[in-house]
Amino acid sequence: MTNFVEKAARYYRMKGGIALLKRALPYFYDRMIRPHLPRFTATYNNTQVKVNHLGDSFLPWHPVDKPGYESALVEGLQSRVREGDHVVVVGGGYGVTAVNAARQVGEDGRVTVYEAAERLIDAIEETLELNDVTDRVDVHHALVGPSVEVLGDSTTAVHLSPEDLPECDVLELDCEGAEIDILSNLQIRPRVILVESHGEFDAPTDEVASLLEDLSYSVESQEVADEWVREKCIENDVYVLTGVRDKA
Repeated sequence: MTNFVEKAARYYRMKGGIALLKRALPYFYDRMIRPHLPRFTATYNNTQVKVNHLGDSFLPWHPVDKPGYESALVEGLQSRVREGDHVVVVGGGYGVTAVNAARQVGEDGRVTVYEAAERLIDAIEETLELNDVTDRVDVHHALVGPSVEVLGDSTTAVHLSPEDLPECDVLELDCEGAEIDILSNLQIRPRVILVESHGEFDAPTDEVASLLEDLSYSVESQEVADEWVREKCIENDVYVLTGVRDKA
């Protein structure tokens, strides 16, 4: 509770009372009312997910279908992942990027997902089943690096040091501010690293880019993370950077 009050006070100082109220109303509705309403299946960027609730169609902050959901990460996976690859996803969310990675790696590839929030583990596994890719995806309830802004309770998650991430061909980092610590301590050198920056959680885009370059990766693209909330991403410095390992 103390952490929440501190965040609210900081947001008030930065944005003002009206902006805080606009953010607080969805926050309380989403946590106190929405979880108790019936769920149904929707489409997030060509991926079936069962995370929508009755009444979402009447709420401006909860569109039913989200064609541009995680647009930059999905596009990055589709353009960079090869058949037979091993993809590691840190920050599984609802499982949308894991599904897209699984489609790209094919039957001979593998996807490993680490998600710290307990409530999202079931959501990821449900999404994998809805999209028929459970046979090539391993889901781990684990916190990689520090807990900066985990979207839910992570107390039961196993802690995994960034140094212990497994070898892979493509690494995706979408971990709400933990990206800086993970990149700073990364031992593996995948062919491609896709990183979602989070300026509001002290993981700004320019620092992410600098760390990728320090690891001998060329930043070949920088895209707004989610087209369906483009303005919000720009305001909060949320971008996806594609780092490609420099040739020796």
